[in-house]
Amino acid sequence: MDIRSLIKIAGLTSISLGSAIFTSHTLANVNADTNSEDRFWIDRTYQNLSKVNNFQASTKLTLSNSAASMVTELTFKQPDNFYQVVTQPETVKGYEASYSNQTIILHDRPNKRALQIKGLKRNKDKSGLSRIKGIYLFNKEHYEQTFTPSIHVADRLSVGIDFDAKDKGFEIKKIEGFADYHYSLFMQANFIFNSGIEAQVKNTHVEFNKEKLTLPTISVKKIQAQKDTQIISWNLSKKGLSQKKAEEKISQDIVWPEDKKNTWDFSEHKYYQQNGSKNAAAYYHSDEFFLITTTEPSPQNKLASTAVGIPLMLEETHARLNQFPAFSSLEFSHNGIHYTLLTNTHPESLITMAKDMVIKK
Repeated sequence: MDIRSLIKIAGLTSISLGSAIFTSHTLANVNADTNSEDRFWIDRTYQNLSKVNNFQASTKLTLSNSAASMVTELTFKQPDNFYQVVTQPETVKGYEASYSNQTIILHDRPNKRALQIKGLKRNKDKSGLSRIKGIYLFNKEHYEQTFTPSIHVADRLSVGIDFDAKDKGFEIKKIEGFADYHYSLFMQANFIFNSGIEAQVKNTHVEFNKEKLTLPTISVKKIQAQKDTQIISWNLSKKGLSQKKAEEKISQDIVWPEDKKNTWDFSEHKYYQQNGSKNAAAYYHSDEFFLITTTEPSPQNKLASTAVGIPLMLEETHARLNQFPAFSSLEFSHNGIHYTLLTNTHPESLITMAKDMVIKK
């Protein structure tokens, strides 16, 4: 959905770094496993993103298999706080998402559903430098990168860069991107998926570093007052279950994602359960990256027809991918369970883990 989040794919990053500075610790982390060229691009990305204190953008998402485009309005403030709302088309108008005060809220107004996740751990590396490095190295390993001619998008000079997946099995097959020359934020990107679907995300208007900018918020109390709206809330700051305890209390029908190659170094795993064995959550995280999974029963075993996002197939399971400024989300229903996965890792990695989940059962 959001142009800024596409930077994750491009090897830049979707993290706003504000006035953070390099420390000896973060510099040591960047220097490890990188050569002089890597350090140049990581440093340049960091410096460009450091110039962005806030921005507002109007964004259009166009899918090759749909006549209607989705328009959203986004407000962002450093370090990674945002509010985003869909304004068109009418079928999904009012869908909103936010991240602030270590809390994620997804409010699917058209389908009368809301998900609130509180208590995310604060990153130890406040500069975000280690996250830039992690995403950069993932792209370097898995995507061929080629510069293309620059264009103007929303009246801003944007540098062209293509990313072609080295692995033919990757769902994100190619990205044709155009990044803002001054801020390294993507102004436009064309996604080409293995399924044949193409998605173009484009900023039609953007304003950077406004003097006075108020971040809109989503009121959970107002959502609760809405008739027939289902709200699911998790507090990840509470003590979770160990994997052994989770196996005893949580339904064995649930399949949890696995980072098989330990790409993101999820050193901590916590599990939660409430209101029945199929209402559960898992929180994997390292110092820089997180992966959250929430589950609930899905009697119809399918997504709503008005679900927001880019439609994907996980083998024979329908899914929807969304990219927000601070994280990506992937939703799907499989074997009677509805899954929502949220992560600030690379979206291709998210898709790969989700595919493995549906293959297991």
